[in-house]
Amino acid sequence: MFKQVRITRESLRQQKWFRLFGDRLLAPRLWQKTPVALSGAMAAGIFASWIPLPMHSLIAVAVALWLGFNLPLTLVAVWFNNPATLPLMYLAAYKTGCKLLGITPQHFQLEWSLRWFELEAERLLPPFLLGSLLLGLLCALLAYLLTRLLLALWQHWQRR
Repeated sequence: MFKQVRITRESLRQQKWFRLFGDRLLAPRLWQKTPVALSGAMAAGIFASWIPLPMHSLIAVAVALWLGFNLPLTLVAVWFNNPATLPLMYLAAYKTGCKLLGITPQHFQLEWSLRWFELEAERLLPPFLLGSLLLGLLCALLAYLLTRLLLALWQHWQRR
């Protein structure tokens, strides 16, 4: 099963959206397995998953390219945002933003229309975006620290 979803240089090269990055995806530094590259990959992927825009994977790839993190792990970490977690993440972001801005969360009925977005965006977006940014940063930091800890424990266990 895992071989079917395994991220390889060739599988990325064949993906339509990742062609935007060209051969830069094949750079050896994006495939290294150092603690910094792996921990940074987890942080980058988790942070990208909190950005309320489509195509989280493209954002994560850009961050991995920019900072030289492990590309496959960055892409796996983006899956933190999935259909099961997305509603909870975005609700938490909205409520966190409301708390930070000192406003009362408003009840709303989500409709997938441009008209609804035009009417509700001014009221809902500021707390939602602030909460997404803060929770993205906090979760990224936590992911980085936990990954470093797990890697250190793994290395200690292997030495024994």
